[in-house]
Amino acid sequence: MSSHQYFRLANLLTFARLLLTVPFFLFFRAKMMLPSAICFGLAALTDFFDGRIARKEGITEFGSFMDSIVDKILTGTALISLCLFQHELLADNARLIPIWMVVVILSRELVVTIVRIVVVLKNGDVISANKWGKYKTVTQFSVITISLVLLMFFEDTDVVIQQYGPIFFMMLLPVVLTVASGIEFLYGNRNVFSVKT
Repeated sequence: MSSHQYFRLANLLTFARLLLTVPFFLFFRAKMMLPSAICFGLAALTDFFDGRIARKEGITEFGSFMDSIVDKILTGTALISLCLFQHELLADNARLIPIWMVVVILSRELVVTIVRIVVVLKNGDVISANKWGKYKTVTQFSVITISLVLLMFFEDTDVVIQQYGPIFFMMLLPVVLTVASGIEFLYGNRNVFSVKT
């Protein structure tokens, strides 16, 4: 691929999403929920638009691979931020979302990324996200965005700030879809693990 294709509009939107991860994290850690939610919302919108633009411009292997990596960085940062969120309304060691949720989701993303890299190294091909992977990503982005909005409006009430509150129960859906899409991905690409004799 020629160098100018790295700077196609779809790829630039992907890079913008990566850059937005930094202010999102900093604003969230400072408990500045409005700018944090805006940064995440803008990042999520870039994912929507870069997909549509890429289909018009022509999807490239580089763009497909980077889009997947950046999505994982953004959602991983958001999940870790929610897990580490501290507030006086939370009891000691209590979390908005438990560590196991973060570990399950990030483990799936790590395994899928490793498989994609192995395929690239072996065959030079990039495995594009299938419909279950896209459902997973949309659900993750949607639940995280709603969680940020809830924190923005109910930051000082125990309506949202509780260990087993609405954020925890909403997050169960992306956890289930993440695991299901991971299993489907590994099964669909099981030939990667086959050993030729």
